[in-house]
Amino acid sequence: MSTVREPARELKVIENVDVVVAGGGPAGIAAAAASARHGCKVLLLERYGFLGGLATGGLMGPLFGYGFGRTGLILGGIPVEIVRRLQKMNAAPPEAELGGWNSIRFDPESLKHVSDALVLESGVKLLLHAWVVEVVRSGDAIDAVIIESKSGRQAVKAKMFIDATGDGDVANFCGCKYTKGRAPDGRMQSMGTKFKIGGVDMKKAMANLAEEKKRVNQAIDEKRIPAYHSFNGEISEQGVTLRSNEITPTVTRCPGDATNVYDLTRAEVNIRRDTLAIVDFYRQNIPGYENCYLMETPAVVGVRETRQIVGLDILTGTDVLNNRKRPADTIARGCWFIDIHCPLGLYCGKSNLCDKNCQIKPDCHMKTKHRDQLYDTLYQNNYPCEDNWYDIPYGCLVPQSMDNLLVTGRCLSADHGGMASARVIATCFALGEAAGTAAALSLADNKLPRDLPVAKVQENLRQVGVPL
Repeated sequence: MSTVREPARELKVIENVDVVVAGGGPAGIAAAAASARHGCKVLLLERYGFLGGLATGGLMGPLFGYGFGRTGLILGGIPVEIVRRLQKMNAAPPEAELGGWNSIRFDPESLKHVSDALVLESGVKLLLHAWVVEVVRSGDAIDAVIIESKSGRQAVKAKMFIDATGDGDVANFCGCKYTKGRAPDGRMQSMGTKFKIGGVDMKKAMANLAEEKKRVNQAIDEKRIPAYHSFNGEISEQGVTLRSNEITPTVTRCPGDATNVYDLTRAEVNIRRDTLAIVDFYRQNIPGYENCYLMETPAVVGVRETRQIVGLDILTGTDVLNNRKRPADTIARGCWFIDIHCPLGLYCGKSNLCDKNCQIKPDCHMKTKHRDQLYDTLYQNNYPCEDNWYDIPYGCLVPQSMDNLLVTGRCLSADHGGMASARVIATCFALGEAAGTAAALSLADNKLPRDLPVAKVQENLRQVGVPL
């Protein structure tokens, strides 16, 4: 067994592979499976005891990004394979109930099993309860990543590395440039969570939906519940359950920097407290919820935005708003709107997004001093469009400064508005498959990722059913 040297000591190298994927969320599982299916020896590192990231441990859903408005299905390959696997387990709706692929309800526990099967059947070696804490560089290339686990501090060597950590941790350890948050103040989107409520009489709740909206929005404005206005004005949403008596709302938020452990801790504790207050309010005030109870809160808080690694190209909010098509260099399609949750953590009962339509009072500095940098985003004012999708260029996955590193998922090269759309689960599946494919092709052709012809990546993605 070889060793590598870090500043204080020598560490045992426990693996020496072709590709290391750091992070087993939606982008990471797709990246690992894609590289392995191209014949690479792949190691997938995940810090928790399960795969799927926020889609499983974070209870985030439904699965957004497969289609929007009248667009229909815009993805293929691994993202669709995952839905098919869920359907076989009765863990996602059948085809007739998918509703044009706009949003797909699913069972998070089943997605854990699907994720395991996807990576292991593809030939990926999996290491759970392990995460990257440092890198060992040789010039502009990574020689090894240093990991922590119950086995202590160890080293993993590879020829190619994929950062699917969400926060761009590996790229950050390499010294790659990144941006954080919106331009005027660097503030990032608030963190938040879904949670699961059981014992709901949905027939009664739906019959009293108008009254629910009225009572809830009034309570939000009067600061009697720490929740934000949902698009439909109510809590009765079932994104991560298929059971008729369960509700999985997305109504909590807490501001902060999720790369700061103190902010993360505060968000976890505050949102759990807020969740209990919201459930208690519903039990006491909303028809159909008289016997409801809190079933489950997520294992981890939902992080929407941290580092955006500066790449060879950048996805912008303008690209999203204009549904920009880039056939020469696209490697994935996105279709979600610019979904920015108030970086100040504020809320009201009249609006949800941080944009020009925000009705939170008093006006914040973004509305008084930087209104020109706010988007007019609610469904991008073009919800009915049949071509309501944009292309994500390959350069968004390639950092400017490292030779054998790709980034994928939420930490792609994007501005505040571009990331606010591309961060959704299905888009991250697609970005992961593209990164995993590019890593394998780079090794096969002995090319740096920045020198790899995009046409070759596109050709390989099309062969597995990805529409580009």
